[in-house]
Amino acid sequence: MKKFFGEYLLLNLFIFGCVSLLSLVILNFSIFDPFTEAFHDFTLTDLYYNKVQDKNNIYNKHLVLINAENKSRKELAFLLQQIQEVGPKVVALDIIFAQRKNEDDSLLQQAFNKHDNYVLGYAANFEHQEASIYTDTFFTKTKDGYINVAGEHAEFSTIRYYYPFNKEQEAFTSCILKKFNPATYRELKKKRNRQTEIHYYGNLANFNYFDFDEVMDSGFDVTQLKDKIILIGFLGIPSQRGTAQLEEDKLFTPLNTRLSGRSYPDMYGSVIHANILRMILENDHIRVIPRWLTAVLSFLLIWLLLPIMCGLFFKGDLWFNSVGTLLQLVGSLLVVFLTLLTYSYFNLKFDPGLLLACFVLLPTFINLYEALLNFLRHNLNISFHSAFLGTNNHA
Repeated sequence: MKKFFGEYLLLNLFIFGCVSLLSLVILNFSIFDPFTEAFHDFTLTDLYYNKVQDKNNIYNKHLVLINAENKSRKELAFLLQQIQEVGPKVVALDIIFAQRKNEDDSLLQQAFNKHDNYVLGYAANFEHQEASIYTDTFFTKTKDGYINVAGEHAEFSTIRYYYPFNKEQEAFTSCILKKFNPATYRELKKKRNRQTEIHYYGNLANFNYFDFDEVMDSGFDVTQLKDKIILIGFLGIPSQRGTAQLEEDKLFTPLNTRLSGRSYPDMYGSVIHANILRMILENDHIRVIPRWLTAVLSFLLIWLLLPIMCGLFFKGDLWFNSVGTLLQLVGSLLVVFLTLLTYSYFNLKFDPGLLLACFVLLPTFINLYEALLNFLRHNLNISFHSAFLGTNNHA
């Protein structure tokens, strides 16, 4: 027990110190840029979305998406008139009418003035609010919610989280919930200014959606829209859907078919909002284990493993290189499995990167630790006791 809390603790500190130093070297030297750029936007839970998640599930409860396509403002005004006839709870437009264009604008203005269940988004500039892009005041005086989602560079980074609120501003989805379900909105408001992981349920095909012409067709069953959240936004041109790779308002998400490296954006902004709304309405949030707790858990797990690995080290190279390597492989696979399992069944996100790095490099660090002790003893003539000194059966 004394050895466990003594030398194994020193060895564990040495291991985590080496990993920290190694990560600093990799992140700060340009020679490693191709490697870091390929994996900086990847997390292990992307495997869940890419390979494990059931992609046949379609959400039919509170939300309907309608494709605005590239229709004129006059056509959109008629679309709103058609939608409002059946009494939807909320009509949210992921569209910004930043400037007036022609006389057809009056039709759109009239459509907005007839009902008070509209929510309009705007593109926020959080550092310089005067640079934010709003719908022109000719159409509406209200400035509802920002449509921004969070990413290092939103056009190129994977969108994993968003902010329900940012200081005194509210997200587009938060404003929708305020009108649709005030009680849910009040609960959400408790997470003020808190970064929130997005729980993705699927892409466009996993939601109840209609193209513009389908809704405007005389045979369309408008009762499907009654008491629902109607989310209107650009969902592609129907005739080009599935063929155009670089489309307007598409972003990268964990559902991308390529886990790392270069690829095409995979999800429309409106569908990201739909995933957020479903997550909140179903109270199906992802709980993210903070980095400090991840580091502590990784430290303790490696500490518990050290007596086994060091025991194999003292037995000799045959044991250390065979059984030790097998233990590494099994342990690494187990970490990956448990990470995906907890994410899938318990909505708990744990980043195992640090733990896996220690697993993979553990034999190297044990050998380095022994070499360091020998250097201190024989080259610097520092006297101390260690189980790693005077054992030659593993050499």
